[in-house]
Amino acid sequence: MPNWRFLLAVGLVFLLAIALRFYLLGRVPVSLYWDETAILVDARSIAATGQDMHGNSWLQAILPSYGDYKLPVLIWLASLSVKLLGATELAVRLPSALSGILTMIFGGLIAGELLVSTKKLRWWLFVLTAAVIAIAPWSVLFSRTGFEGHVGQLLLAVSIWCALKARKQWGWGILAALIGGLATYTYFSIRFVWPVVFFLVVTLFTVKKTWRSFLLQLVVPFLLYAVSLRPMYQSPLYEASNQFRLSATSVLNMADWPIVANEYKLPAGNTLLDKAMYHPWVLISRELAKNYADNLSFDFLFLTGDPNLRHGTGRHGLFLWPFFLPLVYGWYTLFPKFWRQGVLLLGWWLVALLPASVPETTPHALRSLNALMPLSLVIAWGVWQWWRVTWQARQRQWLEKGIFLVWSMAVGLALFDFVTYYFQVYPALSAKEWQDGYKAVAHEAWVNRADMDVVWVEPFDPRFYLWLLAYEVPVQEYRQISFNNYMPEAIENIRFRWFDWGKLPTLSEKTMLLARKDLIDWNLETAAYPPRWYKPLVRADKVAEFAAVYFEKVE
Repeated sequence: MPNWRFLLAVGLVFLLAIALRFYLLGRVPVSLYWDETAILVDARSIAATGQDMHGNSWLQAILPSYGDYKLPVLIWLASLSVKLLGATELAVRLPSALSGILTMIFGGLIAGELLVSTKKLRWWLFVLTAAVIAIAPWSVLFSRTGFEGHVGQLLLAVSIWCALKARKQWGWGILAALIGGLATYTYFSIRFVWPVVFFLVVTLFTVKKTWRSFLLQLVVPFLLYAVSLRPMYQSPLYEASNQFRLSATSVLNMADWPIVANEYKLPAGNTLLDKAMYHPWVLISRELAKNYADNLSFDFLFLTGDPNLRHGTGRHGLFLWPFFLPLVYGWYTLFPKFWRQGVLLLGWWLVALLPASVPETTPHALRSLNALMPLSLVIAWGVWQWWRVTWQARQRQWLEKGIFLVWSMAVGLALFDFVTYYFQVYPALSAKEWQDGYKAVAHEAWVNRADMDVVWVEPFDPRFYLWLLAYEVPVQEYRQISFNNYMPEAIENIRFRWFDWGKLPTLSEKTMLLARKDLIDWNLETAAYPPRWYKPLVRADKVAEFAAVYFEKVE
């Protein structure tokens, strides 16, 4: 039975984690990003009608969304939140916040399965692992946003925990395969990560040298996992979803590699060695290696993180900077004591970085989220080993204890800096990155549409219509919208087209225009007549990116 110290530590860690993940959850970040908004639209539609925004059944392997072809699990979870809380920012982010808490729990459980031999150590390593995840900026940031990757990494971790439990009962391996399939229906990149990590678990810890064990613990789960993915591969949208993802700028298409190869080979002499050295696949491999190294960098892990302000603050790494020491010490002490565990966690980390190395811009905190668990486990192990050799030693190692105390205070100061920056500075700093202002534009267009002959919304972003569907348009009217390649040209009398200022004198009696403020200001300088009213729409950072103007025909 755990003692009171353990229970107190668990309570404090989880209270801190809950506060970091749920405080102002619907308001920080300040707005929904377009992927979150698209999830909210489908979740709202499914909660009300059982169908997505395009009228398809909720039970489908791939949802078309706005043409980016989303996987269904997070949308299903968000539809439950919307059912309970309504179509709000909180509702779409709640599943991810809960996933952050569950990640802590399963991190502690995996640590207990992998790294301990006594119940006392199991309890305390559970606390340390949960604490590392609780205060990791990586986990906090993505617990507060509605991205599929965060829920996906949780399901991957749950699957691996089940796979570890299969050492004693092979049926856990079946459950691991099913949950692995569910994780893959949450985030596409898990289909490349789960097979490798599951294979490592089984071969290192589970399978015995018998054909029966090989079949039940390795072959059958892999077959079950493959079968579970058949609906995805057989979906009529699967090929289009692959084309969409391959069309995004990445190492594979960022340059015309055969031409680049010729630009290197020909000046060098075009010898056999030159052809080998500058082969397109060699050049691509070099670029991939460079991107891969970016995701391993010290700055990325501990100092600045992802420069994309949707994936980081720009001032804090994935983990608080003092955790660099226990990470190094954790790897140093893990392999001599538990080499199999070291191989598993290292392999898990390295394979999780592969999807994050393909985009043109690296490092990439979102696509590397599957590495959160193995790194947290190693850091927790490093803290435990450091504490053990410092505080359980018989001799009075005052210097070592002093260093550990200073390190502990550094963790507290780093956490304080992160929390204050995230809640006080980051919201306004990142407002533009979170499409702040789109919701205000949508509201302005919708509430004024009945009083206007036409409302023009200039296409500053082709996905803007999602904010109308998420917050304003009744779900029952979704079926009346005509979509062209998943994009509408108009919703009621709201038209998503460029405004012809030259035809201003001939426009209908009541016309409203919403567009970028700089474009409106520039055109108003030469407009045929001034608007009846002019309204700038201000973001959280006090910048008016958009404006609304209302014209009445001059007789």
